[in-house]
Amino acid sequence: MSSKFLKGAFILTLGAIISKVLGLFYVIPFEHMVGNKGATLYQYGYVPYTIFISFATAGMPLAVSKFISKYNALEEYAVGEKLFKSSLKLMVITGFLAFLILYTMAPMFTGVFGVKEEDVADVTEIIRAVSFALIFVPFMSIIRGFFQGHEAMEPTAISQVVEQIVRIVFLLAGVYVVLNVIDGELVRAIQIATFAATVGAVGGLVVLFWYWKKQKPYLDSLMKKTGGRWKFP
Repeated sequence: MSSKFLKGAFILTLGAIISKVLGLFYVIPFEHMVGNKGATLYQYGYVPYTIFISFATAGMPLAVSKFISKYNALEEYAVGEKLFKSSLKLMVITGFLAFLILYTMAPMFTGVFGVKEEDVADVTEIIRAVSFALIFVPFMSIIRGFFQGHEAMEPTAISQVVEQIVRIVFLLAGVYVVLNVIDGELVRAIQIATFAATVGAVGGLVVLFWYWKKQKPYLDSLMKKTGGRWKFP
């Protein structure tokens, strides 16, 4: 048991480290292309997004992981499945609501962060570009929590790395094309850069769905063992 726990912890830690390292290295070419102004605009977009992600998920992934682990130990797999499905529905709702609020209230956040009047319209569009990620990220986080509850850490780690790689590749390629191929505006390049969070989330979801399909026979076999002694709270 301890060996499996240590292996899982190592996989999660390794995935997180790789994601962080990738996140550090892309900054150099990104800031070289967009300059200080572009980097500032990018930060204006990500600050409210980070806040809304926290509100949209509200610790649900960790809670799902713990509850599924608990009921699996009791061989009440049906309870865990019901909890998972309910949590998915909740995350779809909260994620979409968070997206709508951030998208519609984007102009208000420009005032909160003290954006210059001449930059308000640009920052508003940048915030709106990143807001689409809120539709996918909470949903994805619950699926990761589900796998962790089943002591499967690899799907979370691999999906995190793939999400980061897809985001960075789309970000750098998109910014380069806008600025150097089609001679587009800096603001459009930053919109692409922030929208990369949505593209990365979709990439992470693809990995999780692949693992889901791969492990479905095993999960189905667990459902046949459920004792049915516990009721869903």
